[in-house]
Amino acid sequence: MKIISLLHVVVAQAFYRWAMSEISPTHPDVPNIVRRQQELAEKYRRMWA
Repeated sequence: MKIISLLHVVVAQAFYRWAMSEISPTHPDVPNIVRRQQELAEKYRRMWA
């Protein structure tokens, strides 16, 4: 189960990195994407703690 969760986090992080590179910095969803990236990074750190 931990492997599936880790895979989800890695794929989601890659998706959000791609999304940030594709959209305009003034897009209204940018704060939500940044917040979600931070949540995923924290989840990834907790998985390996």
